[in-house]
Order: sequence, then structure tokens, then C-alpha cells
Amino acid sequence: MAKQMEGLQQLLVDNLQDLYDAEKQLVRALPKLAKTASDEELSKAFQEHLEVTKGQVQRLEQIFEGMEMRAKSKPCAAMKGLVEEAQEMMQEDHAEPVLDAGLIGCARRVEHYEMSGYESARAIAMQLGLKEAAQLLQETMREEVEADKLLGQIAKRVLKEGASMQSASEEEEQPARGGRSQGKSKSAKSSAGAQAKGGSRGRSQGRSGTQGKSQGRGKSGASAEPLTDHEQIRQWAEERNGVPSCVRGTGEEGDIGMLRLNFPGYSGEDSLQEISWDDWFEKFDERNLALIVQEKTARGQKSNFNKLITREAAARPKTRTAS
Repeated sequence: MAKQMEGLQQLLVDNLQDLYDAEKQLVRALPKLAKTASDEELSKAFQEHLEVTKGQVQRLEQIFEGMEMRAKSKPCAAMKGLVEEAQEMMQEDHAEPVLDAGLIGCARRVEHYEMSGYESARAIAMQLGLKEAAQLLQETMREEVEADKLLGQIAKRVLKEGASMQSASEEEEQPARGGRSQGKSKSAKSSAGAQAKGGSRGRSQGRSGTQGKSQGRGKSGASAEPLTDHEQIRQWAEERNGVPSCVRGTGEEGDIGMLRLNFPGYSGEDSLQEISWDDWFEKFDERNLALIVQEKTARGQKSNFNKLITREAAARPKTRTAS
């Protein structure tokens, strides 16, 4: 019996050393993931999980101390492989929604590996009667489960938004079939033709009638150049009765949380709280964001589609469209 307990003790130590190395590898990897992600919420999730992971490293050190052992790493080959997969994904030539979805996939594989590792270590600690260590391991496991759940929610939204952008782009590029105009008037076609030839008639006009203020936005489809100018963003939103908002419950003390534009009558409105433009733009600049917008749908209707991305992502060379 004593030999069995001794074996379990060594197994727990091996597990803890493996997790200790895994978490330290993740501390180095998460800043790169946050920088590569184009989606604002995803980038912030990686940044916040970096701080959580640092706390998890300290928690493991506390467990080692409670076992009267020096905290020591054992090379975690599994985490090394998962991090390398994420690095390969960061170098892939994907459109931004596809890249973000790929990064989420890599991150969720990491979370599932950690969840299984912490559950295993917790079970051994309980068997050895190390209740404090088991409680600390359970707390870390809870954090990993929450992180995985958040990543899953972000993935659904990112994929949906990517599909919407792709659909709008494909429909816009398709010529009218069977002689139908698909709702476009001759003047609209003429205007679009002039724009394609470099003319100015196809560009959107602001309320004052000034042309060329939209940083390369076309008459329809997502903007060629994401918007950062406050006046242009405010004008685009107010033309659609949009108001600056934040997502309730996403901010910590002193922080308003995730930014959004709220268009009354649309789903998700109940989760949003209206804020001032000054507060919205303060966080917009502080977080170094840009806004991709769509002027009109493929059918010529005014579009409310918009997406916040990091300016680093906006500055990256445009890649091929996801298929």
C-alpha cells in the first residue's frame, strides 16, 4: 500500500511539472495570438487569458510549496506541439475571419488538453488526501472550462460574420441572370461603371454632399479600407440610426467592456447598453481598433453590417477571400 501511494505521489509530481511547463509555454504564446487575431473580442480574450494563465502558474507554485517541493518544469511535448500548430496557423495565408477561426481552434485544443491534465492531477491529489492542492487544481480547471466556453461563443460569431461578408461579396460579383436587373437602375449601373474606371460618381456622399470621405468604401460590400476616422464612423452609424454601445457584463471595474454599434430592433439589443460617442471613441482608440463596414447589401439595400478589428489586422496585406 505504501509503495502504491509512493507511486501516486510521483505520478502527481510528474503531472504538476508537465502542467507547469505547459502553462509557461502558453504565457509566451498568448501575446502572439492576441496580436495576430483581427477580431476585437478574440484579441481581448487572449490578452485576458494571459493574465489568468500567469495566475495559474503561481497556483502551481503554491501547490509545489504546499508539498514542500521546489517548483520545477518537466518538458511538455504535447503543449510544444500545440503551440507549434498555432504558430503555423498564424503564418497561413487566410482571410481574417478564417484566420481567427483557425486560431480559436488551436486555442480550444490547448484548453481541452489542459482540462484533462488538471482533472487527472486533481483526482490523484484527492486520492492522496491533498485537499488544498485538489481545490487549487479544481479552480484552474474551472477557469479553463470558462475560457473554452468563451472561445466557442466567439467562434460561432466569427464564422457567422465571415459567412455574411463572403455571401455579400459573392452576390455582388455575380452578373444579373436572364436579363433581370436585380433591382439596379440604369443610373446605378452607370455610376458603378464610372467608379470602376476610376471616376468619382460611384463614391458615397456624406450628408453635406462632400465626396471621397469614406476611405475607399465602395457603393456596396465591405469597405476596402477599414474606418478609423471618428466622423466617418459616426456618420455611417447615424445614417442607420445606430448608437454607440457596449456589451453588458463584459467590462471590469473602470472599463466599459466590449464595444458595439446598436441598431434598434435587431437581435441582441437587450444585451447592449448605450454609451456616449466620446466614451466609445476613447476606447476605440485606446484599443487600437478599426471598423469594417458595408454600405449596401447585394440587393442595394442599406446595410448595417459592421465588424471591429485591430488596426494591426487592418494594416496587414489583404489575402485571398475565404472559399
